[in-house]
Amino acid sequence: MSLKSKINWVLTGLSLGLLKRSLQKRISETDAAFLQQLPVKNTTVFNRIDFVCETCTNKKVLHVGFTDHPFTEQRIADASLLHLQLKKVTSGLCGIDLEEPAVARYQELVNDSAVYCGDITLSYPQETIAFEPQLILLGEVIEHLKDPHTAAAVLYNSFNEGTKILVTVPNYMALDNVAAALYATESVHPHHYWYFSPYTLCRIFDSKKFTLETLQFGMYYQPGKKINAVLRAYPCYGDCIMAVFSINKKTA
Repeated sequence: MSLKSKINWVLTGLSLGLLKRSLQKRISETDAAFLQQLPVKNTTVFNRIDFVCETCTNKKVLHVGFTDHPFTEQRIADASLLHLQLKKVTSGLCGIDLEEPAVARYQELVNDSAVYCGDITLSYPQETIAFEPQLILLGEVIEHLKDPHTAAAVLYNSFNEGTKILVTVPNYMALDNVAAALYATESVHPHHYWYFSPYTLCRIFDSKKFTLETLQFGMYYQPGKKINAVLRAYPCYGDCIMAVFSINKKTA
């Protein structure tokens, strides 16, 4: 890390500490009904790629949105495509994506036939259901959907009791969003329909059908990059939210 970057992080840490103290009165005056505690204890912040790969290790994984369209060819060329990284750690890997040309191009370049085209708001290809994944990875997917509630319902109806779902979504309170707001701008991908918080993400995955197992925050870092002390102190400002749910059909 450069000296300038270190100085910026020190200033950011000091600023967040001052901001926390200056806004304490506003929190104390807020109606308690509008203050939602984090749904799990011991929440911290991780490198997103490292967390995803570790969670998927030695599991049969169905990777939704695996092509990273429109960057498929570039990601394959520089070996940064997450699907290729998952091939190294999973016990079985299957992919599904809405972008048919990207799926075809991936198959052509990688010679991998265990990938399929489909719309997860309608149905999953029968091959992906027969695969019987232990874990379904929805990494940076549901913010692109007009109706994520329908996608959650289709997923629930398609897969077995106990199947785990790892969801990662952009965090509404990420540092980039705070910085953008201070300059009267907004940091958001032009294809996104939603921001998420821990509370609103759990509303998508209704507790009557899904059990929340863990919820953490993540940074969009390259594999192996460490998390600094400022982010560890204020994990809720991470780039994304990462949650693991499991399908619960016993009490639904």
